[in-house]
Amino acid sequence: MTLKQDVRASVLARRKEIPSASRKEKSLSICEQFLEEIDSRFANIAPSSASAEKLRIAAYEPMNSEVDVHPLVYAAYERGWEVYLPCMTKDAPDAPARMVFFTITPSQLTEQRPAFLDHPARPYLLDDLHGQGWQESDERLFDVAVIPLVAFDDGLMRLGYGGGNYDRFLPKLRHDCFVAGVAFEEQRVDRVPTEPHDLPLPRIFSA
Repeated sequence: MTLKQDVRASVLARRKEIPSASRKEKSLSICEQFLEEIDSRFANIAPSSASAEKLRIAAYEPMNSEVDVHPLVYAAYERGWEVYLPCMTKDAPDAPARMVFFTITPSQLTEQRPAFLDHPARPYLLDDLHGQGWQESDERLFDVAVIPLVAFDDGLMRLGYGGGNYDRFLPKLRHDCFVAGVAFEEQRVDRVPTEPHDLPLPRIFSA
């Protein structure tokens, strides 16, 4: 087992042990911190204003013991922002999987949920998704990006799940996109094992 795999396994086990009530409370605190920073950064955009520019926020559908970002997503809907969530796709059955983002409406998040929201790690054929009316979004349009992670350190280095999806996603964003990771304090480590190409996140909200 490599050092990254060892740290990943250790932190995921620690995260899984967080009691559900505590995880819910911490998740809400993280979402509130994130939302407060967004509201401060984009204070010139009036919520619910028909003439105001809509913020476009890329988030994720939490799985297992991840930070539950639904409070942040629902707050975005209340403000009239556009929400985008990821889906793992393949261009062909034997092609490598890659992450794309689709616009998700409030009803699609709740009663009309597409299958890929319930299976975030499962790849779907892109042609099948296109046939259902889904069209991948241009990452350069995103104003805000919420980044999940496995572990982080005081230098804001991030350890992901090992698939490299967010390593490929982050460079596609505009330089002025508000990017932040979200994590529980139980995911903090002394030092994230890194490679020369690894870069820190601009900020990480934790609780």
